[in-house]
Amino acid sequence: MKKLLYLFMFLYLGTWGELSAQMLLFKGTFEEALKKAQAEKKDLFVDFYADWCGPCKIMADNIFTRQEVGKYFNSNFVCVQVNVEAGENKVLTKKYNVTALPTMVFISRNGKEMRRIQGAVSPEDLIQNGKIALGEALSFEQLYEKYKKEKNDFTIQQQLLIEAPRFIATQSGYNRQKWGSRIESLFPEYCKNKKLENMINGTDFYILTLYHPQAEKEDPIFDFVTKNYKRFADSVDKPTIFSYLVSLNNGYIIRSCRKGDLSYKERLKRVSGDLKDIYSEFSFGTLSAQEATTLLADATYNLYRHNEDLFFENMNKYYSGKGELVEWGDYAQALEDLAIVFEGKMSKNAYMKCIPWISKALEMNIDAETRTRLLMMLGDCLKNTGNKEKAKQTYNQAFLTCTQIVNKMQAKQLQEIIQQTLKEL
Repeated sequence: MKKLLYLFMFLYLGTWGELSAQMLLFKGTFEEALKKAQAEKKDLFVDFYADWCGPCKIMADNIFTRQEVGKYFNSNFVCVQVNVEAGENKVLTKKYNVTALPTMVFISRNGKEMRRIQGAVSPEDLIQNGKIALGEALSFEQLYEKYKKEKNDFTIQQQLLIEAPRFIATQSGYNRQKWGSRIESLFPEYCKNKKLENMINGTDFYILTLYHPQAEKEDPIFDFVTKNYKRFADSVDKPTIFSYLVSLNNGYIIRSCRKGDLSYKERLKRVSGDLKDIYSEFSFGTLSAQEATTLLADATYNLYRHNEDLFFENMNKYYSGKGELVEWGDYAQALEDLAIVFEGKMSKNAYMKCIPWISKALEMNIDAETRTRLLMMLGDCLKNTGNKEKAKQTYNQAFLTCTQIVNKMQAKQLQEIIQQTLKEL
């Protein structure tokens, strides 16, 4: 009998533990939730929602159910949902000025608003807003005021720079412009005063990735990280540092090629120069890093000069040399570049040469939406090379593949485009 009792307790506690791992939503009215909050000496977290609201469902299904969210909110708030379309909630919705959904309001136990969030947010942002509402953390505005009084405190500056992208994303109009300008000027000031040699750590490297996402012709930050990549690798990790540097260098080369700036050839020399050890971490099949990067650069330069034959020649050499290491993204990038340069109106020769690329990409492991879009592109190529019957079959295949897309709204939009295309064939 005792064994059965212990087993029951184990199963009960295990189930209760799973349930308590998510936000517990009070089943009752707002007024009843407020009384419960007063009795438990907690504050209220109110989720104003509607059944038709997609972002509301995302919060309810994907964010409120997270363990870290449940742990924090169950300890500090009585949480309740309010359907704004229910007649009995109209006065409450007006009182708290709910004009967009979802709106989540932190309300003190005496009914006063403490803080609000509009729109879907991440678990981290939700918890951070809860801490700000309770006075456990400073709001971004408060943090900035503190920085103005303590301009030599690098910890405050770090926090501002890290939190800024999320905060600015919630602003609009003049406020977004104002805060964007403030943070834009803070980053170079931070680097200048702290000095790059004191920024060889994980937190500061993350800040560099946020505010120095592309290399310039004369670039002290890029050169410093390159020179000290081993020290950065020890503080962060080698793949992250190497990917950052290669991304910056390749990005600079590609931008130069697009502009028709032949100085990209000088920049290419760094691939087998001071960046040699870094590029050696990446495999390009039978090609050396220098050969692979040069082929991609030359292909881009010629494409943006509308020399499509040299573009295809260089890209095919790149794919051939990379061999089995070619990924669907390699083809997709080239196809996207073609569409941008020729504004969707390529020559018959170009359409013909794209068909093998798309066919090879379709043989790879890709998600339903990507497969659908590739099939649509293949249909376009077939249509524009005169093979209308095969194009029709390909569009129909794309239509069927749409049914496997998780985002049903996206699937419907693509199916409508495909149906219109089929009508025009």
